[in-house]
Formats: sequence, structure tokens, C-alpha cells
Amino acid sequence: MRVTGVVRRVEEGDAWVEVAVGGGCGRCNEPGGCGGVNVARPLALQSTNVKVANRIQARPGDTVAVVVDDGVPLRAALLAYGWPVLGVIGGAAAGTLAASPGQGDLLASLGALAGGLVAYLAGRARSRRQDAPQLRLERPDLTVSGGCPR
Repeated sequence: MRVTGVVRRVEEGDAWVEVAVGGGCGRCNEPGGCGGVNVARPLALQSTNVKVANRIQARPGDTVAVVVDDGVPLRAALLAYGWPVLGVIGGAAAGTLAASPGQGDLLASLGALAGGLVAYLAGRARSRRQDAPQLRLERPDLTVSGGCPR
């Protein structure tokens, strides 16, 4: 996904880029699209600022493209929703199996909480450890048909 934005400030090798929320990837509302832009709609956000490593030496006021690598939205959804749900189910199952008669509901509930928490914390730690940048800045393509840059 590629979104155009404007650099608002630069500090310590990072650029804060203001991007429009409404655009999305162009397939957000289509069948099979990510729907990622719909997250901001209830909040009535028109734009948001994102922090991106400034490897292109952009300056405040520059128009840039913020690029999200393929697969990042799916990985983020799995870390945020998929693994915790599996943790809750697995924890509840383990609690139920470990329970003696009459304590099944209590231990299933405690197991669900513990499993969801462990999966959430593991996903959070994994997302912070990733070496590859998930967002990057690029100069926008300013060519007009015919190859003449303007």
C-alpha cells in the first residue's frame, strides 16, 4: 500500500508524516480488500501522523510516499487478533482439562484469561523485535505520461 503525505517535522532520524486516512489502498471497500481504512471512520479522523525512518533525508514540507510492505496488515491482524483468540481458546481448554469436577467454569475462565494475556504479550514482544522496517519513505512519482518530470 502506498499513501502520499507531507512531512510535518523531522527529529532524530525520523520523519513525522501527515497522511490522509480516507484514501486507503484503493481496495478497502471492495470484496477481498483489507478494510483497514475503516478503523478510523468511527473516530472521524481525516488525517493522522505516522513516524517513519527518514532514510531519504526528507525535510518539513516535502511531499513523500509512505509505503507499507506487502503482508504487513495481515501479520498485524494475526498478532493483534488471531493469536490472542487462539490463546483464549487454548487456555480455556487447558483450564477445563485441569479442573476437578465442579471447578470447570472457574478454571476455564482463568485459563482463558491467562492464555489470552500470554498470547497478547508474546505477539507484542514479537512485533517489537522485527528487524525489517514495516513502513518506509519514498519520493513520490512525479512523472507525467511521456516521462517528463514536473
